[in-house]
Amino acid sequence: MTIQQLLEEDEKRVRIFKALAEIKRIEIIRYLLAEPSRNSCGEIGAIMNTDKSNITYHLKIMNDAGLIRVVREGQKKMIYLRDDAFQVYLPGFLDSL
Repeated sequence: MTIQQLLEEDEKRVRIFKALAEIKRIEIIRYLLAEPSRNSCGEIGAIMNTDKSNITYHLKIMNDAGLIRVVREGQKKMIYLRDDAFQVYLPGFLDSL
């Protein structure tokens, strides 16, 4: 690996750790892990008892860190965990939840 590639990987790790530095985001990850089926932003907000704008904020940070995948299905945005990111950068983390 080149120094530039190492720096990019380190920046990715920083985004991941910043995303995980909030209890609400860990709760969202725990929910998505337990309920991996179709989850929209609104559904996650309802389950978490949080308004949609607040959930959208948290999901944006998690998406930017590569921890979730957002797929548009019609008018809804469906949210899925990116297991591959957890396996590469945080092996065993999901098992600890």
